[in-house]
Formats: sequence, C-alpha cells, structure tokens
Amino acid sequence: MDEVDRILSRLRDAGLDVGREEIEKRYTLLVEKFHVPQNEARRSVLNYFLKEHGLAPARPGGSELVKVSQIKEPGRWVDLEARVISLGEPGSQSISQMGILGDETGTMRFVKWAKAGLPDLVEGKSYRLKKAVTDEYQGRFSIKLNRASQVEEMDREVQSASDPSASSDLNIVDINQAGLWINLKAKAVQILPAESDAISQAGVLGDGTGTIRFVKWAKSELPDLVEGKSYSLKNVVTDEYQGRFNIKLNRTSRIEELDQPVEAVPVFAGSAQQKIGEIDQAGRWIDLKAKVIQLWDANNESISQSGLLGDDTGVVKFVKWAKAELPDLVEGKSYSLKNVVTDEYQGRFSIKLNRTSQIEETDEQIDVVPQNITFTGAIVDIQKGSGLIKRCPLCKRSLAKGICGEHGKVEGVYDLRIKAAMDDGDRVQDLLINRERTEGLIGLSLERAKEMAMEALDHEVILGLMEERLVGRYYTAKGPRIDRYLLVESIEEAALASDRERSRLIELTEEI
Repeated sequence: MDEVDRILSRLRDAGLDVGREEIEKRYTLLVEKFHVPQNEARRSVLNYFLKEHGLAPARPGGSELVKVSQIKEPGRWVDLEARVISLGEPGSQSISQMGILGDETGTMRFVKWAKAGLPDLVEGKSYRLKKAVTDEYQGRFSIKLNRASQVEEMDREVQSASDPSASSDLNIVDINQAGLWINLKAKAVQILPAESDAISQAGVLGDGTGTIRFVKWAKSELPDLVEGKSYSLKNVVTDEYQGRFNIKLNRTSRIEELDQPVEAVPVFAGSAQQKIGEIDQAGRWIDLKAKVIQLWDANNESISQSGLLGDDTGVVKFVKWAKAELPDLVEGKSYSLKNVVTDEYQGRFSIKLNRTSQIEETDEQIDVVPQNITFTGAIVDIQKGSGLIKRCPLCKRSLAKGICGEHGKVEGVYDLRIKAAMDDGDRVQDLLINRERTEGLIGLSLERAKEMAMEALDHEVILGLMEERLVGRYYTAKGPRIDRYLLVESIEEAALASDRERSRLIELTEEI
C-alpha cells in the first residue's frame, strides 16, 4: 500500500469520501515540489482533509480496538488484545521491554518505554493494551507503550498466529515471516563480535538451503555455539530487519549439539571470484580484487577498518573486524581479498572481512569505474534534518527528539550537516553535505554552532543561518550519487552563466 492509499483508507475509516486525485495532487506537491519527507507529507494531507470536514486527528482519548493485521500506518492511538510471543533484550536504558506480540491475525514488534512506568509483560501471557501508539521503521509497523498507555492482563488467552508449543521444523530457505517459533538444524558458519552487552553471541547459521543471521541473548544463559559445529536449535523465534530474516535464541530456546554434521551451503572452499557490480545477495562468501578508494575513521571498537573498495564495475563499502587480526589496507593500493562475506543494509551491499578472510596485496592494475558526478544549480531548499543535529554514539544515525530508531533514547553526539535541494532549471538534485564541507561552506565550525545554539536556546538558529547564506545562490557540487543523494565531496560557488539561469533563479526564490 502506497502513501496515497494509506491516506485514502484512513479517510474512509473516518467516514469521509475524498477523491484519490485530490489527495494525490496535494501529497505530490508536498513531496516533489517542497521536498517534505513522506511521513510528514502523509500526516499533513490527512490532517488537512480531516480539518476541512470538521474532524480532528485521533488523540489518546480516542483510541480504537484493532487487530494486528489492521495496523497499516504510524501515528495512530489503538487498543489491542494480544499475546506476548517473545521478549528481547532492550538495547537502551530508555526501553523497559521490547519483543513480539501476536493475535490470530499476525505478529508485531512492541516497545515499552522505561518512563512509562507500566507493569512488565510476561512471555506467553495475554494482555489488553490501551492507548498504544503505532509506529513504522523501514517499512515494518510496531507499537509503542508510553505514559498514556494502559496494560491489563486478560483472563482469557488470545490465540496467536505463532505459538512456541507448536514450533515447526523448518529449513532456512523456508523462513518467510517474523514472529514464528521454529526448530532448526544448522551449522554455525560464522561467529561475529557481539555489539551489545545484551547479546551473548551473534553470527551466521547455515544448512543445505541457505544462511541466516542469529542472535543469542545474554539472559538466555544458553551454551555458546562453536564455529563449524552443527546444532539442533529448538523454540527459536524468527525476526526481520531491513528486509532480511534472522533468528533469536532466548530463555525458552534449546541448543543440542549434533553428532551428524549439517551440510551447509558451500562457503570457504566455494568462494566465487566476483566483481563488485555482480554482488546481488547478502550472506555469500566471495573472492574479490579491488582497490581501496577511501578509508574512514572506525566508529566502534569492534571495527578495525572501514571504507570504500572499487573495481571497474562499481564501488562497495567494506568493514574489517578487529578480531579478524588481518593486516591493514592502505588507501590507493590494490588487493586480492578472499573469503569475504557479502552483507546488505538499506538496500546497499557491503562486504565484511573476518578471521577466515585473507588479504594479499597485488601489483595488478585495477581501474575503478568513475563514480563522481558534477551538478551545477541553485540551492532552492535546505531540508529538514539539516543544521546542528545529534547522532547516536552507537550506530551514528541521526536522532529524532533524542531517540534513535535502533537504540532508543541515547546521549547524542553533535554534528553539522546540510540536506539541500539544488535545481539546474531542468531537474532537482538532493545534496548531502557532511560536517567538514558544511563548516567550510557556511563559515562556521561545529563548536561555534553549538555556542550559538546555546546562546539562542534554539538549535533552529543554525538552520536559519544556512538558509540565509545558501538559498538562492548557484553552486557546483561534485561527488558520488547514491540513491537520490549526491554525497558532496567538493562544492564551490558558481557564476550565473546566462540570462535564462538568472530568470530561473528569480522564479525559484519567489516560490520559496
């Protein structure tokens, strides 16, 4: 269901008959012309038509009883009768509990905030949850329990689509849904560094049909898996993140080592020589010849090096784990990399180098496909998310009201960035400008920006300064284009080359 359909469905639920074309016109105007984020545009259009017909958006006092399968949009207050299928380990002190709920129509993630002061949910019990708020991240819906929410244990048991007492025996390739209890026979293909104290082990499991990531929670007190050995895993829970399935081992899970080894899909011995442009699947072991284009600062103790590799077919991000104890790569040099593992995040592939990988410097000339583009135009908009922002110290994502989408409420680290729209008269190109180039472009250091924000008691003062100094000016930006963004590596002011450009700039600034 696309955003327009969601708005249409919500309005129909409210008893309103609004034409799709009218909704689509207003939504498209906000997203394409004014570059409003999709979630905000959806809420804005929905509220516009509700108010136009004398209605108001749903409030905590007006939550409605729904089934899990009926939750199809974020920002709604709902009541839900569900069973706690599994509990996970919170990745942040701001989260009291998190896990998976289910009813007869499906399963869904939930988060209970620590400040909510609500009673703890118990795995296997059924509850009536009132005034919970629906949310969405990476296309997956969830519910949040806050101070306004209520938790009531139910006398009757809610029938769930997933039940640990009815775990199914599955192969990895058959896993196609989150929130299922399953039994699995698999080999521990790879053990990876745990990125949190809440995690005892993490890694990759494999059988004859494929590979899958796993997490074993520290509180489960289960025995450790050993790389290369085979196991019967019972009562494990399937999960999904970034469109990739994984499994979680918790207190109810059981681990039994098998005498008969599980034949996993070929890994080390079967690593295939590939070009970067041929990488189209996560979880594969490959050999690669590539040149180190760029090295980045490691932002985690578990990472030894990270950066960009390139060949004549493309560019890919790489991560070399600290525990791999591999030699360091040098920017500008070429290497033969063996037994590296492909991965995927937000639709972008990457490779990981671990203790089974091998690095050999090569004298072979590796030509890297040109990645940079040059775009000249007027900056017509400084988008939301620009200015003085805070990032999660763990994953570096930008925070929204102090909340990280992955780790909850954290103590953020300040950063400067610009998300801008540039128009050359024929098309619009989105720019993403990092701290270093932002400081040079607006003539303001991060430290001075923090001081200004403190003096004004408002972070928006930096956004205003950016708009004042940049909007309406012509620039030439260079850098790689990834998805919709040009990642700016250099930017300098450009002269207006023609009367046409001058006229176009006047039109654009009048529209702002």
